[in-house]
Amino acid sequence: MSRIRFESHVEKAGFFSPLAGMQFAEQTIEVRRDPLTKMTAVASSELATKEEMFFGTTDWEHAEELARRSREGCFFCPEKVYDVTPRYPDELVDGGRIEHRRALVFPNLFPLAGVHAVVCYPEKHFLRPSGFVPDLLEEGLGAALDFVRRAERYYGHLVHIEVCCNSMLPAGASMVHPHFQVFGGENVPWLVELGWQRSAEWQAENGLSYWRALVEKEIELDQRYVHGEAGVHWLVPFAPTGGREVIAVLPNVDRLSRVEDDHVRAFARGMSKVLAWYEAERLSAFNFTLFGGPVRGREPGFPVVLRIVARSAFKPDYRTDDYFLQKQLGGDLIFVSPERMATELRARFAT
Repeated sequence: MSRIRFESHVEKAGFFSPLAGMQFAEQTIEVRRDPLTKMTAVASSELATKEEMFFGTTDWEHAEELARRSREGCFFCPEKVYDVTPRYPDELVDGGRIEHRRALVFPNLFPLAGVHAVVCYPEKHFLRPSGFVPDLLEEGLGAALDFVRRAERYYGHLVHIEVCCNSMLPAGASMVHPHFQVFGGENVPWLVELGWQRSAEWQAENGLSYWRALVEKEIELDQRYVHGEAGVHWLVPFAPTGGREVIAVLPNVDRLSRVEDDHVRAFARGMSKVLAWYEAERLSAFNFTLFGGPVRGREPGFPVVLRIVARSAFKPDYRTDDYFLQKQLGGDLIFVSPERMATELRARFAT
């Protein structure tokens, strides 16, 4: 019997509203609490009408014009990438860079951690979300995980390591050219550490892995579960941590270096479905992070997890989708219910 509890609290906000001819009106607010971290996400009866105000609609003509203007001189493109990007020591990577079909791995010139690599596709200067097709994602993720395995062996101090992506400027990218990042070191990011700690506490208290129990519970409820393949389970979280968030859980694997080829293919196929759906919903920018348990030692109960969130649509005058609620209070907004998202995604995964 699963011990996971999906907790929500409903309250009312009442006022004389100009939207109702200055008659007294009430709006319903639902606050959902994540079963593991206790972080909150908030939905209201009127919030769905504001999603386009927050996220906007992608101006693809503007995006493609920026891509054209930034193509000349781009140092991730094939004319320059081998001449101007850094190299690793041969002891870590023979030749200094990893080449995995269309993907290339090299050090970040401006690292933010002891291990900070870039994974790019030199021949792909600009991609819409739907352009991240399964074989391309498989090559990029495969290259990133190849580097993860090398880094684990080479850097004795490594405690955490993740594969991350900022795609397009509203998601924090400094370049149009699509790329991933491998990010790791000794000082564990607080949300990663929180996930490790809470997972260990939950397993100690309940005698089983939270993440395995979550997958089983979501399959049983059939409200937010989307798809399973090769041990990778796709679902929409009950209390999302970002816009249109979708997660994938690999319950039987505890760290990135142990992810196998069939898992990579399943991640790539699922990610391509989610990203194509974002584009169909007129969104463009996104972040993803693929992370697992500690590199050194063991934090019981934390497996490999992927999180994908949509960000503000790319347009000339975009606004950020983060404000005090996300950045300072640790909550997020629910514009589209997780249950509706899962229903729409199941149809896409079925094709």
